[in-house]
Amino acid sequence: MESDTVRWKEKVLRYPLSPNLSFFGSTTTTGGFGSRPTGAANVATTTTAAKVTGEQDQEVIPPPNDGVSALSFSPTADFLAVASWDTFVRIYRIDKSSPQPVSPWQQYQHEGPVLDVCWSQDGAKVISGGADKVARCFDMNTNQSAVVAQHNEPIRCVRWCRALGGVLVTGSWDKTVKIWKLDPQPNLVQTVNLPEKCYAMDVCGNIVIAAMAERLIIAFAVEENGTLRPIIEQHQSPLKYQTKSVVALPDGDGYALGGVEGRVAVQYFNDVPDKDGKVKKFAFKCHRRANADHPDVPRNENHLFPVNAIAFNVHGTFATGGGDGSINFWCKQSRTRLKTFETKGPINAPKELFKTNPNRLPISAIAFNADATIFAYAISYDWHKGYQGANPENKVYIQPVNPEDIKKRPPKA
Repeated sequence: MESDTVRWKEKVLRYPLSPNLSFFGSTTTTGGFGSRPTGAANVATTTTAAKVTGEQDQEVIPPPNDGVSALSFSPTADFLAVASWDTFVRIYRIDKSSPQPVSPWQQYQHEGPVLDVCWSQDGAKVISGGADKVARCFDMNTNQSAVVAQHNEPIRCVRWCRALGGVLVTGSWDKTVKIWKLDPQPNLVQTVNLPEKCYAMDVCGNIVIAAMAERLIIAFAVEENGTLRPIIEQHQSPLKYQTKSVVALPDGDGYALGGVEGRVAVQYFNDVPDKDGKVKKFAFKCHRRANADHPDVPRNENHLFPVNAIAFNVHGTFATGGGDGSINFWCKQSRTRLKTFETKGPINAPKELFKTNPNRLPISAIAFNADATIFAYAISYDWHKGYQGANPENKVYIQPVNPEDIKKRPPKA
């Protein structure tokens, strides 16, 4: 492991940080992470687009060598874990006081593609699951990794749950969700048999939400005595097509689903109508494109792209990343879009330019750090067009978050 780490840190020398890809616009800038460029020398000249976003975004270097499946920030410090199909989990350290804030920290390897990654509550462990049918735990104190969970098929999802003093929850294509106690030795606590393969999963507090094939959803609470309390025994998604992503609402009172048809549904566990007969649940369209804004869409047609990732932040607003190559910030409370990062218009003269993603490659993963001052996203092919549309580009970026862009808006009257 030590030699692998050294080789990986040496690799960063082959990817020098370019001032054109930094937050700072010039090599003479002395400000810290997120400093705003000033002066004429920092005026964007690379495009004639009316609007440019992503100008401050910093590339995470060295990048993965294959598709990026998941991003996860430590809950206690600014470390970013990146899971990739190249079989590695890479951990990067982010120093917000530095003009070049990203540096490689550690990495460890599976025996197959890595499909998901998460952190323990204390930030001391990184846990990942993959196509090799095991979950591995990397100890940040010892820099050693070990197998801590196993399934009969690939592990699609891993999440840390606060119940029972802290447990690992794994969701697999073998149609099970398993709960593991890791200390002092890995021990299987519970197995939940599912009717279908687990495609996506999230945890909030002691509540586990799993989204499966055939649009099925279940949710349960892990009690302190080790028993499981059903919240949703078996429910069909309100979306019409396959679930692509799921995230628990911050208050633990529901969940948000992203579908392959460019739609998000926000659902609540106890959605009792108010005195006017209104309920809180809602759904909205997103990540859909017409020919005027996406060159791959024929005239007089609209294309629907998958919602690959949803991420809430500490303020209660959330982001979505889609197969169309755009990112949106949303306010659940007011049901409004707060900000968008996308490239619109023809390639030769876009009316809006997402500077780090001018070719509209899919956004495969997104994440906020613990205090929502940093937002990370991955540009990587998501296979929604099959092998014909495959693109070898795989990049991860971070950006400083403007508090106004993620501020809650008052509910609409």
